[in-house]
Amino acid sequence: MAFAIKIDSNSSAIEAVMSQLLDIDAEKARLYEDIGLALTTSVQERFIGGFDVDGNPWKMSWRARMQSGETLRDTGRLMNSYTYNVLSNGVEVGTNVFYAPYLHFGATILPKTSQYITFAVGSHYRKVKQVVNPPRTQLGINSADEEMILNIVGSFIDEYLLRGT
Repeated sequence: MAFAIKIDSNSSAIEAVMSQLLDIDAEKARLYEDIGLALTTSVQERFIGGFDVDGNPWKMSWRARMQSGETLRDTGRLMNSYTYNVLSNGVEVGTNVFYAPYLHFGATILPKTSQYITFAVGSHYRKVKQVVNPPRTQLGINSADEEMILNIVGSFIDEYLLRGT
């Protein structure tokens, strides 16, 4: 048996609201656009504050410590690369920077062709057998993001319904 709700009304105000709700699909792209922009801003705020999705501070990187800089913000390339795509049924947030997953999930980097990884430190070279990058999550939805999304959706519905009445 199918489940259905039928609303019959003699009220033109109710009929107006119901007809608007039927047309809401045409406006969803604007809703997803607002959510995508808000989530992208949230990711960038994590970079600026140096904290993960749960609000925990990122472990300071070796480069940031040596240069009195900020972790994951040497050039700003990764932070500024996060963007969103509006889909027909939602929104996705991400980046096309190839090394983003290694910084988000963490990684152990091993030498490819020799026994050591060699890199410059100022005017000196350093040799190590491996480099361990701890996870520094950037993407994800925390409780503050959930609340923000619910507020965006609520405002969207309020505005959408009030516009036609």
